Formats: sequence, structure tokens, C-alpha cells
Amino acid sequence: MMAALVAAFVGQTALVYADGTADRTPPLSELALEGRRIWHANNCQACHQIYGFGGFLGPDLTNAGARMTTERLTEILTDGNAQMPAFGMNEDQIAAIEQFLIELDKTGVGVPRANLPPEPQRVFDACAEHAKAAPAAVQQGFELFRTACSACHTPLCATPLGPNTAPDLSTVRERLSDEEILKTITEGRLDRGMPAWPLGEPVKTQILPFLTWLGQERASISSVVGETEQSGLPWWEFK
Repeated sequence: MMAALVAAFVGQTALVYADGTADRTPPLSELALEGRRIWHANNCQACHQIYGFGGFLGPDLTNAGARMTTERLTEILTDGNAQMPAFGMNEDQIAAIEQFLIELDKTGVGVPRANLPPEPQRVFDACAEHAKAAPAAVQQGFELFRTACSACHTPLCATPLGPNTAPDLSTVRERLSDEEILKTITEGRLDRGMPAWPLGEPVKTQILPFLTWLGQERASISSVVGETEQSGLPWWEFK
């Protein structure tokens, strides 16, 4: 067995160093190299992946250069969003990051696109638009959810977080009672990676109505953002 493992290691090493992909890929420009330095200096790989390697709180950005506008990138890197902290980057830093993503995008495809869930921002935008016709409690619950919960949870799709998952909460009302949901939010499930969120009365008056509305409107919102990937990982149910 040891001999087989050593042979496999040697074979893999030979294949890696014999791979000529790097020789066929144009080198990064100076501006893109500066962007890569900024990427590493700010530890972007802790949340984002390149070619599937990195953290899992944010999306794989290998091909973000093809879909990200300068305006959107500036907004995210300056002010952050629901899932990303504000970095307050200046114009030169943003230009460097943008060039890095543009040139990185041309090197290949980072992750398989089949059954890929929609971008979280697209889901939240669709929910916000759909909630305009909802009661005030639902709108308030959505804003509270986006503020307190969206760092881990995205409506309509599960979000991988290391060994655990932040589940799709659009169907939670079908599985858990009010008391179980309230207990999960207020006390947390640290064994599952869920911290306690002592949000007080708004959990009852806003979050619960929002989750009920989300379940009822799931099909309508899904029709806007497209089909979502269903995770086989279980919800943090009480047993």
C-alpha cells in the first residue's frame, strides 16, 4: 500500500509539473499583478475561491470579470453589501482588482455551471422587489433578515459554510414550529455553526411573518431568479 501511495504521488507530481497550461496562459499585466497583491493583502481568499480553492462564504470569482460591472465592483469594494464587509478601497485599488478579475476570467472556467445557484445579490434584489406589495411586517422582516441573517443565509438556496451549511429558509415554516424557529434564532445552535441572535420581539413580529411570506412566494420569486440548487444537507432540526 505504501508503495502504491508513493507511486501515485510521484505520478501526480510528474503530471503537475509537465502540464503546459501556464506556458500557454499570457502573464498578468502590471495592473492585474497589483490587483492580485491587493487580493492577498486583504485575505479575499478567506471567503472567495479561485478555481474552487479558497473560502466558501462568498462565490467563486474566477469568472467574475465577465459579469461584474465597474459600478457594482466599486459599490462592493467601497461600501460592502449584506454579505461582505466594507473595505473602503480607493479608485486605484478598485481598478487594479477589476483588471485582475478581467484577466483571470480569460484563463479558464472556475467552477461547473450546471445546477449553480443564482448570485445572492440577484436573489435579494428579487425578494426586495417582490416584497414591495407585501404587508409592512413582511417588509420589515426582510430588512431585518438582510441585516442580521444574510451573511450566511440566502433565500431559495443553501449556502455552504465549511463542514456545515446555512440552509434554505424558504421552506423552514413547513418543518419547524414557531417555538423551534424562535429557539434556534435566540439561543443558536453552536454545534452546527449557528450563533445566537437575541433580536427580541422583532423575531416574532417581523422575522416569522417574513419566513411565512417567503414560503408562500417561493415559486414566484424562483421564476424570476431561475431554478435553484437543492442541497441534500439537512436542516438543523430539533430531534
